[in-house]
Amino acid sequence: MHLAKCLFPLLMVSGLAAQEAAWLGTWKLATAPDITAAIEKCTEEMSFIKRPIARSRLKKLNPAYQRVVLSRSGGEFAIQFEDRQPIRVPADGKAIAWTREDGEKFMVSVKAAPEALAQHYQGEDGARDNRFRMDATGTTLTLEVTVKSQKLPKALTYELIYKR
Repeated sequence: MHLAKCLFPLLMVSGLAAQEAAWLGTWKLATAPDITAAIEKCTEEMSFIKRPIARSRLKKLNPAYQRVVLSRSGGEFAIQFEDRQPIRVPADGKAIAWTREDGEKFMVSVKAAPEALAQHYQGEDGARDNRFRMDATGTTLTLEVTVKSQKLPKALTYELIYKR
């Protein structure tokens, strides 16, 4: 009984490590929804003055990335979209300061769990959550995106499907 108590946490950690290793690698876009339609639905309740501004900004910041690379080295994860610079963050879930190419500043964190790899951006205007979830076969990665802002009437949500 005592041995089982000692081994259970070890098995949980090794299971998490195996799941995490399966996420790593290069993923190519297989299926994308109509993100523009999702943005229009998200902003439809806004005033006619604010709506086009919000739609333009959301369209610019929510492309359907054709390639995602997930890697881990030592104590950090690196997530790279397209040919942009990878975002390197501690694997322990600690948030770090990060500045996007356009100068906007965020706190970014990544947390691995058996069911998903969760990336969180917190900025002055709102937050974005990227949740990477892999299917049982290990060949399909779903990226669930949720964008929230006090300026939006509701969250923008969509899913991108990637294959190895």
